[in-house]
Amino acid sequence: MLLRFSIILLLLLPLVASIFYGGDSGSDSESRERSYSGRRRHKHKYYDGGYYDDDNNRPPRPPPRPTCEEGWTFFQRPSGGWCMKVYPGTLNQYNSETMCVSHGAVLSGLQNTAEINWLVSSALSVIAPQTSGGVWIGTRRRPECVGYGQTATCTKTNTFYWTDNSTTGIEGMIFQQGEPNNGNSANGQQDCALMTVATTPTINAVSTYWSGQMDDIMCIASGTINWPSGTLPRANRAYVCGKKARQ
Repeated sequence: MLLRFSIILLLLLPLVASIFYGGDSGSDSESRERSYSGRRRHKHKYYDGGYYDDDNNRPPRPPPRPTCEEGWTFFQRPSGGWCMKVYPGTLNQYNSETMCVSHGAVLSGLQNTAEINWLVSSALSVIAPQTSGGVWIGTRRRPECVGYGQTATCTKTNTFYWTDNSTTGIEGMIFQQGEPNNGNSANGQQDCALMTVATTPTINAVSTYWSGQMDDIMCIASGTINWPSGTLPRANRAYVCGKKARQ
């Protein structure tokens, strides 16, 4: 009897081992297969700090984003990245341009209303405690419009042009009502322009001037010089420089 039981036990041991170990082995195999298949679903993979596809090809890196120096503000324009900064000063237009050049820049035009809004805010912060003033902009009267106010060919939006070789279009070319009028100034032509900035929507400077709009001015105007009585609230107190963003 004991001999018969031993023989049966010996015959059953391989079957038990096959069930016990084979089941786990099959489960592990299926798990590894699912894991492998799951990884294969992802076309790309990252390793060693690099980016490669399944054929071990590394695509070209994207170009670096353009940046500005510390203290300058970046704007994306149709012509490319542009950096701007407002400096305080009561210099005339010529000397303001020279100061911009010393910073590797030029007097900047204004591409759109977003840049105008930024300029108003930035200028007010640098001219404080003054609550209003004018900012030299990178724009000049066209040669064919020198000596004239507005005419059929020298209009509100094309009498002046941008001088910074970056600004395009006329969205930012916003003049005060009735301007540019060339002012018939006895002291010279009004071939440059100031952007009025103020803590209020309008200021009274002999007549009403809107913050965020331009006025044609003599290029030699500086500080309190060439500003008739009552016009000082819009006198030049700052200038805006601009330059291409760095790659």
